[in-house]
Amino acid sequence: MGTVLKKSERLELILQKLEMCGVVSVSDLSREFGTSVVTIRKDLQILEKQKEISRVPGGAVLLAEDRERKALLYGANTKNLELKHAVAKRAAELIEDKDSLVVTCGMTPHLTLRYADTCSNLKVVTESLMLAEDLCRRPDYQVIILGGKIDKKDFFVHGCDALHQVNCYMANKAIVTMDGVDPDAGLTTLRNEGVDVLRSILRRARMRILVADSTKIGLESHCRVGDISYVDILVTNWTQEPEKQKILKRISDAGVRVLYANEDNVRRVGEV
Repeated sequence: MGTVLKKSERLELILQKLEMCGVVSVSDLSREFGTSVVTIRKDLQILEKQKEISRVPGGAVLLAEDRERKALLYGANTKNLELKHAVAKRAAELIEDKDSLVVTCGMTPHLTLRYADTCSNLKVVTESLMLAEDLCRRPDYQVIILGGKIDKKDFFVHGCDALHQVNCYMANKAIVTMDGVDPDAGLTTLRNEGVDVLRSILRRARMRILVADSTKIGLESHCRVGDISYVDILVTNWTQEPEKQKILKRISDAGVRVLYANEDNVRRVGEV
């Protein structure tokens, strides 16, 4: 972690990791936090007494009712969750201490910020109510939520007020997601509302990072955001599907840097 964490900070981070991954291990937490296994076990005992977690051999899980509640935030039947986690973990490597970020709503951008929780002193502008509520617990983060109309299905803000406000900021990096990514159709989304805000978010960052699991590659949704050139980096999963490989090659040839969540697979087949 780089600095010694207070007990209250460790407890909060343990809960955040549980909400993100569903399970934590004592050994992993000890290594990541730079503290002893005994200390981590004591932390888990505290959280268990507070009825926040259930302890299991070698680690802990969220209580069953909390797991259900957290899943419902993005839909109880969220698809391709493992792929999304892998993409988010890889994308989080692009975030650095003191970065300024503008982040869209969506599970994969949200998970990216969760995996970047070792970064300190971030400044985050977001349209996502869930992300803002999550990040505002960090005392070293400056979190700015855009104002405007609230989409009650996906919990993001949109409209003229949000569009005006996002244009007041500039960020080092944008973290965005799309429902369709294709070299011909470009970047597309299912969102009926807030497309203008989404376009503005992409314009307000020096580095534009698209996080999209491999199921989105080659798809076209009904709301077009812009050309594939609207982003600088695409973080996705390696796939052995020949058609998707061709599409990803075309995206790369168009000038977008393609990063794969599982790079070992890429190296084994001789790709860069």
